Amino acid sequence: MDIDYLRKEIDALDSKIVDLLNERAKIVLKIGEIKKQNQAQMYVPNREQEVYSRIKSQNKGPLTDECLAAIYRELMAGSLVLEKAIKVSYLGPEGTFSYFAAKQKFGPYVEYVPVRGIDDVFRDVAGGRSDYGIVPVENSTEGGIRETLNMFVEFDVKVCAEIILPIHHNLMANCIKEEIKKVYSKPQILSQCKNWVASNLPHAELIEVSSSAEAARIVRDASKSGKEGQYYAVIANAEIAQLYGLNILFKNIEDNPNNITRFFVLSKDYGAPSGKDRTAVMCYIKNRTGALLEILEPFKTYNINLTNIESLPTRKKTWEYCFYLDFEGHTSNETIQKALKEVSKKCFDMKILGSFPKCD
Repeated sequence: MDIDYLRKEIDALDSKIVDLLNERAKIVLKIGEIKKQNQAQMYVPNREQEVYSRIKSQNKGPLTDECLAAIYRELMAGSLVLEKAIKVSYLGPEGTFSYFAAKQKFGPYVEYVPVRGIDDVFRDVAGGRSDYGIVPVENSTEGGIRETLNMFVEFDVKVCAEIILPIHHNLMANCIKEEIKKVYSKPQILSQCKNWVASNLPHAELIEVSSSAEAARIVRDASKSGKEGQYYAVIANAEIAQLYGLNILFKNIEDNPNNITRFFVLSKDYGAPSGKDRTAVMCYIKNRTGALLEILEPFKTYNINLTNIESLPTRKKTWEYCFYLDFEGHTSNETIQKALKEVSKKCFDMKILGSFPKCD
C-alpha cells in the first residue's frame, strides 16, 4: 500500500463528506423555513450544546474532541446563515475582545456590527436592529463588568448564551521598549497589566481609551503623523498587531496568567434547557438590615449553587439596592421556580435576565 493509494481513499471520503454536508444543509434550510413560519429564534443555544455533547460522546478518535468541536463550530456557523441573514452587534471597532468572542460563537459568516459603547449593543438588540449582541460581563481578575450589568436595569433584553474567552495582553509599538513614552489601552486592560507596566515602563504615561482597538488605531495614526507619535504603544490582543500594522514587543504581559473574560450573548428571548444551564436575575430590594440575606436564603434552602453576586447602583428612585445574581440551573426547573418565587417575595421587583447553556 503506497501513499498515492491512501490519498485516493481520502479523496473518495472527501467526496462523500461533501455530499453529506450538503444533505445536512438542505435539512437546515427546511428547519429555517419552519422557524420563519413560527417566528422562532434562529440561533438555539441548547440545540448547539446538544450537538457538541453528542459528537463528543460518539468520538472514538484519533481526532480529539476539541478538533471535532472546532469543525462543528464552523459547520453550525455556516448553517445558521442559511436559515436567515444574522446581524450581531459588538463593542467595536474590529479587533476588540468582544469582536473575537463574537467570532468564536458565530463564526465568520454573519454580519458583524461594531458600535461605540456597551449601551449601544443593548440598544441595537432591544430595538431590533441586530439579532444578537455580545457584551463582556465578568473578568476573572477584575470581577463583574459594571457597565454591562447596569445596562440590564435600562434595557429589556435577555441572555441566551455565554462565551468564555481566555484573555492575553501584548505590548505593541513601532519602536523599542526603551523609547515608549505613552501607553494606550482601555482601563480594564491597563489594570490587568499594572504590575508588568510598573516594572517595565515606569516612566510611561498611561492613557485610557474606550477600547483596545481604538487604542491601536490611535497609536498607528500617531506613528505615521510625526516623531512624537513614533514612541506610543498599545496593550491589546495579539491579532490587533496585523490589523493595525504594529509590532509585538512582549507577549502575555497580563499579571494573572489565568485571565478569562465571560461574555453574554444578548437576544430578545432565551431558550429551552440544555441540561447544563445557568440563570441570571436582577433583584431590587430596600435598604434594611438582613435584606440581602433574605434573598440568598432560598438558594441555600433548595441547594442551588450561586456562581456570582454583584451589588449595583440603581437609578430607580423607589428602589434602593439592586443585586445581580447568577446560579446553576434553568428557570424551567421546578426547584428553581420555587426558589425564585420565594426570592421575589423579598424584592420590590425581580427581573429574570435569562437561562442559558453553561460554558465549560
